[in-house]
Amino acid sequence: MSFFKWTGLIFFTFLLQTQFSPFGKTLSLSTALVYLFGLRSLPSGFSVGRSDGYYSGRAEVKSTAFGAGVGLLEDIISGSIIGPGVFSKGLIGLFSVVVFTDVIFKWTPLIGVVIIIILTIADGSIIVGLRVFLDNININIFNVFQAIFIQTAFNMPFGIILKPKND
Repeated sequence: MSFFKWTGLIFFTFLLQTQFSPFGKTLSLSTALVYLFGLRSLPSGFSVGRSDGYYSGRAEVKSTAFGAGVGLLEDIISGSIIGPGVFSKGLIGLFSVVVFTDVIFKWTPLIGVVIIIILTIADGSIIVGLRVFLDNININIFNVFQAIFIQTAFNMPFGIILKPKND
């Protein structure tokens, strides 16, 4: 996809995230967006048994940079300390490529759902954990679990819908 399409998707994602809050909890649609970018940047034709044994890390770098950029925008929009979103979304960008390089998993809808659940839980946990550690804020752990559960429930369908470009 082109730069303008991804910019439009980022804008639309943040617009939905800020305007739609089920049960009074914010959504984490940016996690699904970074996951989509990671899937779309997977190299085509990569397999475990390649004869040359070389695999470029370009997809991981692009996806990590995209995730970190989305995380930076999320940190700026939230008005909180800059860093937790950058770190979290950067890791999501990295892992969404690494997990589906056919070395670890081949993409299937079930694996896609499981991975997006894990990524959404990790995203919420990392962001909250870093904000507690860096900002010394007090949190209600029940509210955090409830928010992460709602975010996970809304991101689950994206694990089935979003698939690699070469699949």
